[in-house]
This record gives sequence, C-alpha cells and structure tokens, in this order.
Amino acid sequence: MDVPLTDPRFGKFQRCPNHPVREDRDMLARLRRYGNLEAYQDKIFDSFKTTPIGGSYTQNVVSSLRLAKEAAQFYADNPVGWIIFAGTVGCGKTHLAVAICNERLEQFGHQVIFVTAPDLLDFLRMTFDPRGEATYDDYFERIRNVSLLLLDDLGVENPSAWAKEKLFQLLNYRHVNKLPTIITTNKSLDEFDPWLSSRLMDPIVRQVKINAPDYRRTKRSQGNLQLYREMRFDSFDTASTFRDEEENLRRLKQQARKWAGKPEGWLCLLGAYGCGKTHLAAAIANQLYEDGKDAVFFAVPDLLDVLRQAFDPQQNTRFDKRFHDILNAPILILDDFRLASATPWAKEKLFQIIDYRYLARMPTVITTSETIDEMDVRVATRLMDRRLCLAFAIEARSYVKRAMKRN
Repeated sequence: MDVPLTDPRFGKFQRCPNHPVREDRDMLARLRRYGNLEAYQDKIFDSFKTTPIGGSYTQNVVSSLRLAKEAAQFYADNPVGWIIFAGTVGCGKTHLAVAICNERLEQFGHQVIFVTAPDLLDFLRMTFDPRGEATYDDYFERIRNVSLLLLDDLGVENPSAWAKEKLFQLLNYRHVNKLPTIITTNKSLDEFDPWLSSRLMDPIVRQVKINAPDYRRTKRSQGNLQLYREMRFDSFDTASTFRDEEENLRRLKQQARKWAGKPEGWLCLLGAYGCGKTHLAAAIANQLYEDGKDAVFFAVPDLLDVLRQAFDPQQNTRFDKRFHDILNAPILILDDFRLASATPWAKEKLFQIIDYRYLARMPTVITTSETIDEMDVRVATRLMDRRLCLAFAIEARSYVKRAMKRN
C-alpha cells in the first residue's frame, strides 16, 4: 500500500479488495483446521436464538440473552482486551464465543484458536517429552501468540501444580501483552485462584453473565411442563368456604413459593387427588424455569415410561445416560410419586433416584397421594428426616368440590 514508512501496513501484503476473505474457500478451510473450528461452522450469530423453539422464556432471560449477544457482536467487530462469558451449562456461552471466532475468521481471515481448558492441558501433557520438546514448544507458542484465543470451559479442569503453572504462563502472557482472549466458564470469578481472578477482574476484561437455563435440558423439562404451563402461583386458588381449609392452602402456597425462591433440601407435598399439590409442584417448576434455574419436572408415570423406552439390554448406554441425567438433575420435581402399584423394576429405579438424591442432599420436590404410613418404608424414612425434608399435608377437598360449594 502507498502509505508512509511509519504506517504499520507499510511493506506488508494486503488482500486484493476484489477477492474478499469470504470467497477464499481454501484459506477458510485451512484456518478452520488451524483453529479447531471445523465442527462449529453452524455456531454463528444468526443461529443464536434468544427465545426457544416450542417454548417461552421470561423477559429477564430474553433480556440476558440479548445483551450477551450484543456484547459478543460488539467484540467481534472490535476485539480489544478480553471478554468472559459466564453462566450455567448449556446457557449459550460457548455458542456466542465461537460465533465471535467464526466472524473474525470469515470476515477478516484472522487466525483464531478454539480449545477447551481440559483439552489444552491434556495436549500439553502428551506433547511434553524431554526427548522431543520441539512439538510442545511449538504448540504452546502457537496458543500463546495467536491473534484471538478462545479458552472454553475454564474452571472445569482439575489442574495439578504443573497444569496451574502452564495456565498461568499462558494467560499471564496474553494479559500482559493485551492479546484478545475469549473465556467461557460456569464458575464465578471469586472461585478461581487469586492469580487468575485478579486478572479476570482487570479493566481490560469485560464480564458477560448469562442468566439462562440449559437450553438442551430446557427442551426436555419444558416439554414435560407444557401441560402445566398455566399452573403458577398466581393462578393457585386458595379460596374456600371453610376458614381452616383456606388457611392451610395459603400456608402451603407460601411455603412452596419460599422453596422456589431458595431451592435447598427436599419439599414433600402430601394430599388426596385434586387437592392442589400438582399445581404447586408445577408452579415451583415454572418459577424456577423463569428464574433461569435448571429444574426437571416429571410426573412419575411419565418418568417410568421414559426410562422403559430407553432401556434396551443391547444398548444399555442410552439408558444409563438418561438415568444419570435424572439422578443428577440440579433440581428434580417428581409429581404423583407412588410405589403401591409399581412393578419390582420400577420400584427399584424410583428408590435408586430417591436414595441417591437423599445421600447427595440434592434439591428435590415430591408430591404423593400416599400417606407416610402407606409408603415403602425405605422412602418413608427419608421423607421423615426433618434435617433434609420439609413435609406438608394439604388438608383440603379437591378444587372441583371447593368450587362447587362456593357456587
């Protein structure tokens, strides 16, 4: 270019304006291979949805996703400093981070590298060999100096002292030299080691918190909630012609709303069919969903159908994964829990879920029409543990009878 000697573009090759980057297929393919982005070509801004397909987000969730997308687009246009996307698993932070990389690669032909923190450390360990350090040095130098680095899932690794040292060398170098860096994490900044958290809170770092649920799990849990979407706290009718009945319903509604606001321990709602326990359980699930919390709602008969469909002796992996997801759901809500008419297989699976979550002290809501005395003793003993479980009986007639009496 015909520019002064002091211009940084002086003496450097420039792309012909008649041959833009996006039309150079061979170069884009090489850059994608170089940056580990071949499998992520669909992760672009246009495919990032701020509202789910077949469901609905609250205004707070939609706003959080829109602001995060705007921040990512701004950074893609002007990648200065660092940007951190923080949020729960599946909230969309990796999608936005990769979209930035794809934008820089496809529009400007910049070298970018996408790597997860665990994969980075694994690769460095494999290449670290006293007899052949050239491979290790080359790879580490390439990661350290690339024009744009995306380090995904920082914090999920369990680093040794050696691994911590390597992460420090990498991030400290890019921090000191102000090299554009994108980080995603599901941890809060104060959970990191002081050497890292101090750098992540530097003014050159922009923090973007995404307050949204796991869209993959949301599809499953929201699918179970579709029939219950109108069952919310505001629509729970506590009116009754009997004062004690009305007071009981008001107290339980208050307790359910309180638990939804701070889901800790177990909550068990006991009562006859139609008294309102399913409504309250669904209201808890809907409230958690609106707050961006990852909750799974199942009517127990539906849950058993799901497990039976997944159970195949020849393909046991599929069942194991489904069962593992249910066991480890951050918040699990089981409606219409009963074992009296269940098969031995179903009883065993339901008890495994109960026992696992009891021992792990994982937030769980259970509704049942059985009394404590009618329950399987193994389940009853866990529900009677007041250190973990709050059990409340709905002492009211069915909603239909209450409404008929008022009319």
